[in-house]
Amino acid sequence: MAADPKQFWEARLLNWEEGRYGQPDRPTGPLEWIANRSSMSLRYRIAITPELLRPFLPGKRVVELGCGSGTLAGKVIEYGAASYLGVDIAENAIRMARASHGGANPRIRFEVGAVADMTEISGDIVVSLGLFDWLTDGEIADVFGKSGTAHFLHAIAERRPGIQQLLHRSYVRLAYGRDSYRPRYFTCQHIQSLAAPCGHTPLYVYRSWKLSFGALISSLPIGDEL
Repeated sequence: MAADPKQFWEARLLNWEEGRYGQPDRPTGPLEWIANRSSMSLRYRIAITPELLRPFLPGKRVVELGCGSGTLAGKVIEYGAASYLGVDIAENAIRMARASHGGANPRIRFEVGAVADMTEISGDIVVSLGLFDWLTDGEIADVFGKSGTAHFLHAIAERRPGIQQLLHRSYVRLAYGRDSYRPRYFTCQHIQSLAAPCGHTPLYVYRSWKLSFGALISSLPIGDEL
């Protein structure tokens, strides 16, 4: 039986964030070594995203899907966004996000919700860092459709040959179990094909060795044109 996404993330997300975005411990075995390698790329991803978006943020309404505890919110507002809305399926993550930001800035809001239940995604720039890895093609196409003409930046795990991705696949299988809810790997061209019916062209991709096999795909000129 497939895992329920809400239960899956409420059981794992906050511990996952603490492990990935905190300071890594010295690895004590192969699984921990792989997890620490992954953590390095994920810390870089969450650091580089607001820097790539910075020229485009002033005056814009930003919506982050799968926001977790709201790590991006502060930088997005600092760099001039008119507002930030974070949405996540995990209620415990949203509670932490609200507690962390304390309600002190009315330009920052958080809501509990699943993308599938949203009638529209109303913002100028839509961001997700890892959400697509857990969605079906239909759900990804739905995100683009509900975003309308908004610009976007979405992170994916890019399907590539190589030892790093082989190790990651092995880690996922061992950590989550063969029959559990598990992430996917994509080509950028596949994501482009899902965005195309909504008129999103051209698209751009940002890659770095610091992202390992991750990639950031955007309608904004943040990297190489696809």
